[in-house]
Amino acid sequence: MRLHRDQTRPRQPWDRFLLKALVVLTLILVIGSLLCGRFRLGLDDQEALCLPPYRWYLIDTWDRQPQPGQLVAFAATEAMAPYFSIGQTVIKRVVGVAGDRVAVDAAGTTINGVVRPNSDPALATTLQQPVTTFDRSEFEVPPGHLWVMGDTRDSFDGRYWGALPIAQVQGRAYALF
Repeated sequence: MRLHRDQTRPRQPWDRFLLKALVVLTLILVIGSLLCGRFRLGLDDQEALCLPPYRWYLIDTWDRQPQPGQLVAFAATEAMAPYFSIGQTVIKRVVGVAGDRVAVDAAGTTINGVVRPNSDPALATTLQQPVTTFDRSEFEVPPGHLWVMGDTRDSFDGRYWGALPIAQVQGRAYALF
């Protein structure tokens, strides 16, 4: 059915349209600010990935209670130089929590007596240090700390700089692609 010129719909007054537009815009801004305040994107720009095959991560800054096996984002400290600059966001896997028993030697890293795959301190040569420099006899992860590692032999992680204070955690990370 075709409408004739005299049968067109009545137009909405401008003030009513502006009110609806303002409500919709306010909702978009509120939802957007909540999402942007909670989530951040992280990019692993290293040549050799420590959590292959992923390079992009979503960081949930509201989830700061990581569990074993989860990925966590944290701020690098001076102990993580020369690989990471102070304050740089780093993402690693939580493999030990407070109370877990950890040991590191040339053969690999053990958590509660179980050897982690690809966990020998392979970067010792790159760091121009003997492997024995990074040996840690079995110790207990202290309260308020995590033991974090990458999934590859050449990941610069807890094997080289020790336990991570939970206070440095920026949030839980999710691998995207």
